[in-house]
Amino acid sequence: MILAEVQHITFPNVSAKWVIGSIALFHTAVASLAIGFAFVVTVLQIVGYRRKIAGYDLLAKRVQLWHVCIYNIGTINAIGLVFVLSGLYPQFWSQIFTQFFWPMIMEEACFFLLATTLTLHYFFWDYLRGHKKLHILLGSLLTPLFLLQFYLINGMAAFMVTPGAGEGQISQWGGSMGILGWDKGAFYNPSFLMLTFHRTLANFSYGAFFVAGVCGTMLYFNRRPKLVDYYEKGGRLSFHVAFVALLALPMVGFFYAWVLKYHAPEAYENLMWGKGDVWAAGVDWWWVKHTIVVGMIGMALVFHWKAGRRREQFSVPASVIFAIGAFYLVFYAGMGMQMTWLFFWAMLAAAVIAGLLAAHLINYHHGSGRAVFVLMGILAFATVMLGGYVREASRPRFVSSSGVVVAGRDDLNRYAHYDDRFRAAERQTRPGPMRMVLERPDDLPAEREWPFRPGMPTPADLISERCIGCHDLQRVRGHALADWYRVVKRMRAMMRQRAWGERISDEEAEKIVRHLKSGQPY
Repeated sequence: MILAEVQHITFPNVSAKWVIGSIALFHTAVASLAIGFAFVVTVLQIVGYRRKIAGYDLLAKRVQLWHVCIYNIGTINAIGLVFVLSGLYPQFWSQIFTQFFWPMIMEEACFFLLATTLTLHYFFWDYLRGHKKLHILLGSLLTPLFLLQFYLINGMAAFMVTPGAGEGQISQWGGSMGILGWDKGAFYNPSFLMLTFHRTLANFSYGAFFVAGVCGTMLYFNRRPKLVDYYEKGGRLSFHVAFVALLALPMVGFFYAWVLKYHAPEAYENLMWGKGDVWAAGVDWWWVKHTIVVGMIGMALVFHWKAGRRREQFSVPASVIFAIGAFYLVFYAGMGMQMTWLFFWAMLAAAVIAGLLAAHLINYHHGSGRAVFVLMGILAFATVMLGGYVREASRPRFVSSSGVVVAGRDDLNRYAHYDDRFRAAERQTRPGPMRMVLERPDDLPAEREWPFRPGMPTPADLISERCIGCHDLQRVRGHALADWYRVVKRMRAMMRQRAWGERISDEEAEKIVRHLKSGQPY
């Protein structure tokens, strides 16, 4: 048996987890704005068109310019993240790639459609001014495309916490024979739905608060009444959109945690009681994240209450404000009963202090929301970053092949804790570096029959490579199983008649026919 050892790449004086974490958090910071920007641009354009206010459309165009820039930065960062994941954690990446090959391909197709649609929408903004409904429709396509891309990414992201009942098996020597390509049980895992809802709403809120924060910043540097009115109205509309999305986040997060309680108990305990990497540098970062979220809710409620008293645009009636406040008071009381009453009192204090601060800032700026806009934009950024960190930090730590974290041995501490759920007989049976088998292992159980040597095409490979030269595979699927000897014989005769030569040998034809008659996938 010939073995090739796969040595892990390392960074001098920097752990692999810190490298991955820093790049991933930067990606979160920029990429999470994309779906929020797409949604805000559509809302701004629709409101501007319906109310005949050109300022909203102008703000939408500026946000779309930021979107183009952010999207390009996020793309470059995502490519780098893929490279460092495959280099620093080859076993982790190989498992993800094996189980989610086709979702990744679909995600890349969505990326291409998004990049094309975004480019056309921004650069044809003025050219389509006379066809505004068509232009709004083109921009509105960005949000569902982002949601589809999110849908595909979140299946893989949720799998890392709650692997579910996937079929994941990686053969380190069988080549393409072990690749599933589409592991439905792993993709639709228990936390998939809640993670998708939570991340979508968080990005809507984050993007809209970011726009409001920029509007608030511009209000500090402009004194012209027209520009002041422009940024104030744009900031209020963006703030309102962000506030609606923000209100749903704690509830969705509650059900997300409930799923983790039964399907990822270690991750649930790490979150609820500050264990593992959730507790870092002497701080429970999940508590910090919740404190900020509650403070944002308190600040937003006071802002809308003050706006309603002044009869500003996009305000909320006082009765609704008090109803929302009462609901969240009961909600966090329930959270306190699950965790500690200290959590409840800390959240209540954060909401009251943030509300009083918002009232002071609004009065100080004579009714303008500039300070609140800026502060909420900063806090929204902090919650997205902390949310991404604690979600990943709650997952069980990477361990050595023996199941033990070895201090200072990053070459060992790269095996995903959940791998025992998918442990195939020929995988991870020996300690030390990963080994890629170049020939059939001597110790492979005798009852396992592997009729194909590494590098030798399987019948499925032959069908994919040889048959699609004349037609697609849909035509192959249209024939009855009993007809395959006759069909393959006719196809070989047609190849010779067209002077294409003997593209399929007798041995290959026999393998193809047997495979097709058996009804196995290809």
